[in-house]
Amino acid sequence: MRAWEGVLETLVRERRGALVGYAYLLAGERSAAEDLVHDAIIRTFSRARRLDDVRSAEAYVRRTISTQFLNGRRSRATARAKQHLLIDRDAPAADEHAGENQEIARALGLLSARQRACVVLRHFEDLSVDETAQRLGISPGSVKRYVHDAMGTLRAELRGFVEPDAEETSATVVAPRRRSR
Repeated sequence: MRAWEGVLETLVRERRGALVGYAYLLAGERSAAEDLVHDAIIRTFSRARRLDDVRSAEAYVRRTISTQFLNGRRSRATARAKQHLLIDRDAPAADEHAGENQEIARALGLLSARQRACVVLRHFEDLSVDETAQRLGISPGSVKRYVHDAMGTLRAELRGFVEPDAEETSATVVAPRRRSR
């Protein structure tokens, strides 16, 4: 057995639930999250890459999930046609904890794709503004704006569920000044 085959088997067996939970935060529904994870695993392991350990493989798959979600490239028909390639279908349900509160899932569904991705990367992945910007290929100011707007929407929708985050409420976006003529 090649090294990547063992990594793939371990990843699907041990981390699939966490990956589906992560995708669920982005997609907002279980079936779409499953599709994102399946496509990401297939895309990750269908090309020759040096994935010698489960941690790096999981990081690569997570990045692929967020990229696919933002690009909107996944096709349900294609994903269903590829499902037979996955090894373990008996993994524990990932959305047991991710979807416990329907109010939060509903409120996340109100956000745009970029806002949702920024919130998930900042607060679930615990990435810095710069790391989030780099991961999404946007400026740090854009990340701050997306998170700020998203948190405003979430606070309005989830009164009592979301506590203000000092870092997010004090974030300032500075626009360049126009010179007067």
